[in-house]
Amino acid sequence: MKKHFIYTVPGFICFLLVMSSCFHVHDHDISITTTDDEDEFEMEASYGRNQTHAVQVYLNEHLINNNNRSFRNRPIDDEITLDDKTTVYINSYPGELRIKINKTANSEESCERVRELCEELKDILEDN
Repeated sequence: MKKHFIYTVPGFICFLLVMSSCFHVHDHDISITTTDDEDEFEMEASYGRNQTHAVQVYLNEHLINNNNRSFRNRPIDDEITLDDKTTVYINSYPGELRIKINKTANSEESCERVRELCEELKDILEDN
């Protein structure tokens, strides 16, 4: 009986460790990169999937406005034209976001608005 116990306990502990690693999610890992050159501004973000809803809500409230598009509950990989004729490339999947604006094709005000939006998104991701 003692031999059985000696083999069972370590085996059970190993099983628990393996199973817990299967369900461990790194939601706290955030990576945000911005590039700003003469022709374009771009932000790439990787974050916990549990933060996706907050990102989608923010984008809907501050970027889409009256447009018929929505970021909620679906991925987007497309160039979109906003109500003010600003054209922005959006690649949005759960846990990942890429926003890119061409500075030569959009007004300086539009580019600044997108840059500020990205800074606010960065704050939201870091605070959650």
